[in-house]
Amino acid sequence: MNIEYFEHIALFRDVYPAGYCQHLISEFNRLENEGVGSNRQHSENALRHIKDDHQISVELRNHHLLAFDGKNPCDLFFDGLQKCYDVYTEKYSVLKDSGNIRATTMKMQRTGPGGGYHVWHSEQGPATHASRAVVYMLYLNSLASEDGAETEFLYQKKRFNPVENTMVVWPAAYTHAHRGNPVLGEAHKYIVTGWFYYD
Repeated sequence: MNIEYFEHIALFRDVYPAGYCQHLISEFNRLENEGVGSNRQHSENALRHIKDDHQISVELRNHHLLAFDGKNPCDLFFDGLQKCYDVYTEKYSVLKDSGNIRATTMKMQRTGPGGGYHVWHSEQGPATHASRAVVYMLYLNSLASEDGAETEFLYQKKRFNPVENTMVVWPAAYTHAHRGNPVLGEAHKYIVTGWFYYD
């Protein structure tokens, strides 16, 4: 696993075994064909920010997924995620002293042409979002620079193109305001995302 850091943003490359990310995409498509999944515009009340029918979301932990190499794909995901988080907290050790912080969400999204959450936002805010400490996102497929779909961070002045099997970890606070840039052409972007929460 290769690691790069950019102002508290960590990129962990090659986190999972070869073929794992494509397996999750296949399972997502299978579930969608069975009628599973919700449009983010409606499910998250984000009418002003997400184009209709361009972003579909599924909480994978709530569904039976076919095994990958004889293993539960959700268990594999959280094992890999925890390894990334443990490395992250070695560098930013204050997280170890912040009480019990854990991840429970495995939300997979497909963003189609023109789609994305295009406004600057952070992942931590009032009410229920106040307990979010750290954000994670796994790119499940690679897109060329001409396909857009970058994750762009406002204050760090950084853009990251989707690269398959790369986990991105960053603080949930306003310091790391970001947006998902539009997917261009006919490409689709697949990610798994969620948060580490303060208990």
